[in-house]
Amino acid sequence: MYDVSFDHDAQLLAIRWHRIFTPDEVVAYTRDVMRQFLAAHFRPGYRLMIDMSACGPQSQETLAALAQHMGPFPKASRIAIVAVGAVLRGQVRRVMTQPYMQLFDDAAAARGWVVQ
Repeated sequence: MYDVSFDHDAQLLAIRWHRIFTPDEVVAYTRDVMRQFLAAHFRPGYRLMIDMSACGPQSQETLAALAQHMGPFPKASRIAIVAVGAVLRGQVRRVMTQPYMQLFDDAAAARGWVVQ
């Protein structure tokens, strides 16, 4: 469903989504990512890259669950999102309004920006 990796040198949390989430899966996802975040000894101010290129837009119910459960997650200093397709990109823009978030078409460009 997703992969999570930590690059300690770049202070980068990289997540790749492989498919659309159900609202029920969001709870397990947020718990798992938080557990890994704490185990990796990351702190607020890290960099975040989420590669959504392998999935489409999420349902409104899933978006609501993500907003509810990701709210307490430590804040990043930069966010790079890989999203292809107009609908998914529009959804990301509506949901992720942080001024330090940028959208990208490919993971290499996203990583280059987020770790600079």
